[in-house]
Amino acid sequence: MTAPASVSVELPPFPEPGDLPGHLRWQAAACGDRTPLSRSLLRAAADDAERGGPVAALLAPYVERPAADAPALRFLAAIHYLVLEGALPELAPYYPSVGGTEPVEGAWPVLRRILAERPDDVAARLAAPVQTNETGRAAVLYAGLTVLAYRTGLPIRLLELGASAGLNLRADRFGYRIAGGVYGDPASPLVLAEPWQGTPPVPPRTPVRVVERRGCDPNPLDPTDPEHRRRLESLVWADQLDRLERLRAALSVAERVPAPVDRAADTAAWLADRLSEGTSGTLTVVWHSVVKGYVDADAWRAVDALLDDVGNHAGGDAPLALLGFEPESDERGRTRFAARLTLWPDGETRLLGTSDGHGTPFVWAS
Repeated sequence: MTAPASVSVELPPFPEPGDLPGHLRWQAAACGDRTPLSRSLLRAAADDAERGGPVAALLAPYVERPAADAPALRFLAAIHYLVLEGALPELAPYYPSVGGTEPVEGAWPVLRRILAERPDDVAARLAAPVQTNETGRAAVLYAGLTVLAYRTGLPIRLLELGASAGLNLRADRFGYRIAGGVYGDPASPLVLAEPWQGTPPVPPRTPVRVVERRGCDPNPLDPTDPEHRRRLESLVWADQLDRLERLRAALSVAERVPAPVDRAADTAAWLADRLSEGTSGTLTVVWHSVVKGYVDADAWRAVDALLDDVGNHAGGDAPLALLGFEPESDERGRTRFAARLTLWPDGETRLLGTSDGHGTPFVWAS
């Protein structure tokens, strides 16, 4: 395997609520060099908001809770959806996701005119919440599942919090090309190429057997619904065609592998119901990825308290595990995304590894 890569990113402090230009510029910085089109549009949108242009009015409903309502990501997704739908043909030449090849610098003047002339069309799309189903994060989940399967030898019951369309609930049905072998499902339409870096603590060939898969979300998406599929596609940055291809491959897996996602406004209550169900002879794994920022802090504390309580009473024939992949600051104050794994009844939390927000490459902790 190749040497581990750095997965920390230097970012300015997260802006205060109400600071729309600051939030747009923060997200542009977070884009880095990975998506020149998104970065260019967000920088120009920040300048427009600062001048009181149409961006300010359109995103005003989403600025007081920027972490939860993600105005910059809403903005990008709303425009991308309309482009994918064919409703903005004048912008399509700048969007690689629909075959566009024009330089990114030309996109903003066209978009600025659209925002001024058709604000209602854009506002209607902005109402849809941000709920990505980044399939690259399956590399993180599969890494955790191999460790847990190796340590317990048990079949797995997988529960996902904030599951969106539940694509990563099918992580064991994706393929993972690692050091010359393909693990998971080698025949899957989605095969992640070399998604891990560093040395895994267990053999990659460790069999992972998922016997139940279920998720919850306040606004679940149906991966078989064409409109919902387009929403998922719109949340992928338009010039990252590899991610778009991965998403579409995962959607084809979802067509043949059921994974129900329940509508649940109260995550802790949903989880309590699931954990109360008998699971003797199985390992229950609760999984979440880049979800905490969208959830009220008190609600998340209720989830943590529930897991501690149930985990501390878990028996050896029905253990409980938590695998979370969330942003945090490293020792230098840089943002990284860390996968942390807790297995009860011992209850010790370990750093499994780190990655960028899209999950690949996943760098195993040394």
